[in-house]
Amino acid sequence: MTETKQRFPKTFWTANTIELFERAAYYAMASFVVIYLNENLGMSPSKATFINGTFLWGSIYFLPILSGALADKFGFKKSLSVAFILISIGYLIMGNLQRLWPGIIGRDAAEAVDFTVPVVLGVVLIGIGGSIVKPCIAGTVQKTAGTRATLAFGIFYLVINIGSITGRSVSYFIRTSRGIPAIFTYVASLFALVGLIITLFVYREPAFVSDGKKDGQTVQKRTLGQALFGIVTVLSNLKFVFLIIVLSLFWFLYIQLYNLMPLFMRYVDPNAPMELYTLANPLMIVCFQLLITRWVKRWTPVKSIMLGAVVVTLGMFINVLPTLFFSDITQKVHIGLAVPIAGIFLLVSIASMAVGEMMASPRVYEYIGAIAPRGQEGLYLGYQSLPIALASIVGGRLGGKLFERYISNPVKAGLPPGLTTMWLIIVGIGVASIVGLYIYDRNVAKAK
Repeated sequence: MTETKQRFPKTFWTANTIELFERAAYYAMASFVVIYLNENLGMSPSKATFINGTFLWGSIYFLPILSGALADKFGFKKSLSVAFILISIGYLIMGNLQRLWPGIIGRDAAEAVDFTVPVVLGVVLIGIGGSIVKPCIAGTVQKTAGTRATLAFGIFYLVINIGSITGRSVSYFIRTSRGIPAIFTYVASLFALVGLIITLFVYREPAFVSDGKKDGQTVQKRTLGQALFGIVTVLSNLKFVFLIIVLSLFWFLYIQLYNLMPLFMRYVDPNAPMELYTLANPLMIVCFQLLITRWVKRWTPVKSIMLGAVVVTLGMFINVLPTLFFSDITQKVHIGLAVPIAGIFLLVSIASMAVGEMMASPRVYEYIGAIAPRGQEGLYLGYQSLPIALASIVGGRLGGKLFERYISNPVKAGLPPGLTTMWLIIVGIGVASIVGLYIYDRNVAKAK
């Protein structure tokens, strides 16, 4: 049978189906986590973004360094089963906080309740579960791809965004009829439970490759100790640490899509449907990923990443424009629906950032693999998500702090908000990432 006629095995499609439901669950609530913590539970913007960025996003993108080794040790099926149980419990906790927590601690419902403990518990369960799902599904795709890894991961990336679109779309209808907590209780938790059912009754463990040869490469399972030691090995390479920091600045802009931007739009429009605004991101990726991938293929990886950073930075700069040319950015314009002027620019901003993400994100793997020390490519590629983790841990809280400094505090004091300054600070971080990538490429990568 020729390569073009080969089919992916059933386990490949099962893994992608599981990923679709897990991503649908996650993105159903992602656009409203900060809003839920701030508006429904009374947390400050900086605390809300700290919990969302540091605890949720940080754990999802940092812990795979360790959870990947554990998944190899215990097997993907067991690991996925545990992951979906944790995720489901986490979503149920988050969706029932206001109903259960005052009763549990015996307080009168009229009193102000501090939801920090149950929120952190719910978020940590979701974060740990999500960090386990990532290496299990990606590992299954890799093990079942055969000689067509590029196509396999292209399908995988497409499925992620289809799940994102599905989750956000269902979320909108449930939220508008039953409120924000219902996103967690009736959408995210149910999608996660479907993922658990598929894992338990349909998913089959892919053939593991023990220490030995596969496709001409030496394949070794990492123990947890080796994973921990790998952190020391990677972070002792100061040049690579510099690259991680520079890429973190790039991802800092992206994570504001789920931290600063929801707060900003709810300031502009208290009823802003954030899941519909952020829907522009996966829609752009589903429609244009193949086209953009072919377009940037002619460029070196670092050039593609740098141009992606430029596009993302310009996309963020778009949010500055309405503050310069319109006296009232909350004024609504009818384009089928009544949308605030700032909302129109935000939609263009999110779409532009998606283009930059498509240009840069897929090439990061290639770039890190190219600059890694010979024989340590696999180790270094295991840390490709570290920039997103660092950007989330630092950038989540900073996004909330910027909102407080330039919007909520001035408004409370009866002063005009400093919207232009706020957005220019974000743009400046994007410019720093571009400059850092240029310095790295000129002085490290090309010299090597």
